[in-house]
Amino acid sequence: FIHSSYEYGTRWAVGQVLKDHPKRGELHHIIKVPVPDFNDGGLFDAAKFRLRVEETLRDLHAERIAVLQHLHRERPNEDGRRIPQIPAVCEVMLETFEKLRDEGKVGYLTTFPYSPGFAPEALKTNAFSGMVAYYNPIEMEMAEYFPSMQVKGEGFFCIRPFMGGLLTDRRAVRSQLPEGDRCLAENWNAAYERMALLQETLNVEITSWTSFAIQFSLIHPIVTSLIVGLNTPEQVDGILDAADGNYPDRAVFDQALDLFRKHGMVES
Repeated sequence: FIHSSYEYGTRWAVGQVLKDHPKRGELHHIIKVPVPDFNDGGLFDAAKFRLRVEETLRDLHAERIAVLQHLHRERPNEDGRRIPQIPAVCEVMLETFEKLRDEGKVGYLTTFPYSPGFAPEALKTNAFSGMVAYYNPIEMEMAEYFPSMQVKGEGFFCIRPFMGGLLTDRRAVRSQLPEGDRCLAENWNAAYERMALLQETLNVEITSWTSFAIQFSLIHPIVTSLIVGLNTPEQVDGILDAADGNYPDRAVFDQALDLFRKHGMVES
């Protein structure tokens, strides 16, 4: 999978790489589709939804977008404004999506809920085949929906398995961080405390946080793929080595979820 968005400002570079690449047809694309967007007043625009798909097909030289990551936005982006609009938005959005799917241009529709409150309301519409959300050993609130999603045959895309770089060998030992590193700030204190608690409690030896973060995120069978930013070929090799299928036992996921329920989400 390659995750992209017109908002990132990097699609031109990806397009240049893929234009003449002999294996571009073997790739699966997942893209952000923010409709309604912040300034749309909660109204779904079918033309804008289709535009985001068509321009991606053109820019990435693709024949099909495997997964659409729908973002329902408001200003302010609060659940009190967004949740009441879900049924109306999903009804017309699903009609537009199904037309694009029948044309062979898209595969699946998923939701990026932004919040735990929005997630179940979106999923209960049955408009989505799954969810895209933040998920790692410290941020596990969306794991509460895994059982019901699994029963319905839905999938999950994990964003931020490293929690913004915290859950990596580079930053695992806080005392060794260079002066000025952002993880030295006080707002990361609770996250480091939870890392220590995880290492003390989980029935697994964590010799590499980088590898563990990837492997942990893939324990549950509902997780389809990870969305992770990589900067060097060496990082790519390391991630592929970690994601080789040799994951911790499912009991480790259950232990981490129990800890999360007791201690709650760590803000950073």
